[in-house]
Amino acid sequence: MGERHPTDYETYKEIMGELIKPILADGLDPDTLKSLYESKAVYLENLRMKCFKELNSRRTTHFTWDDYALVLRAIEENRNHVRQLILVVVNEKLERRLAS
Repeated sequence: MGERHPTDYETYKEIMGELIKPILADGLDPDTLKSLYESKAVYLENLRMKCFKELNSRRTTHFTWDDYALVLRAIEENRNHVRQLILVVVNEKLERRLAS
């Protein structure tokens, strides 16, 4: 049986440098940005599961344990970005309430 086409891995390699970075929020409202972070969280979790399954299977895989560690780090960074977004929104609402 031949090696499977590594499409998931190729896609991952193309964007791996972007996984940890925050989403560019220029001109986006908080709800849209929240939706983007939620989508990113779903993608990262699916990528984490795929990587984990492949690393623990008996099949040959392109993923490495370093890739898995990077995905875990990206998940944590995404959570941090969401926390920051929540703090910014709450702070803006408090400032508006105090100004009125």
